[in-house]
Amino acid sequence: MIHAATRAASAALLVLLATSCGRERRIERVEFPSTPVLSVRSTSAVVVSPLLRVREQPERGSTVLQHIRLGVVVEVIGKSDREDEIEGLRDSWYRINYDGLKGWVFGPYLSLHDSRAAAEAEAARLQ
Repeated sequence: MIHAATRAASAALLVLLATSCGRERRIERVEFPSTPVLSVRSTSAVVVSPLLRVREQPERGSTVLQHIRLGVVVEVIGKSDREDEIEGLRDSWYRINYDGLKGWVFGPYLSLHDSRAAAEAEAARLQ
């Protein structure tokens, strides 16, 4: 499974700065700007939909770049920071790399795995 470092669009970090003997402390608040996409470590996934649409952007109405069939293994290279609801299913969008094609797919139509070997094993069961 993918573990995102944070799900918040912006984060704050408290940093304690200690002086010489640690007697004086100053707390500084550091703000990070929001980001539209949270990165995830590269992982593999199996398409669990009969015909999955790969989209240009993480939006239902975005241009379809290609269709991928059931049981195909793809590399997951990113995850959107927001969830959508499509056909009663609520999940994030995942950015994938499929034979050099990079695009977005809706999460419920993928089965995520920590290794390519695990994804290939599931793909073999589906075909």
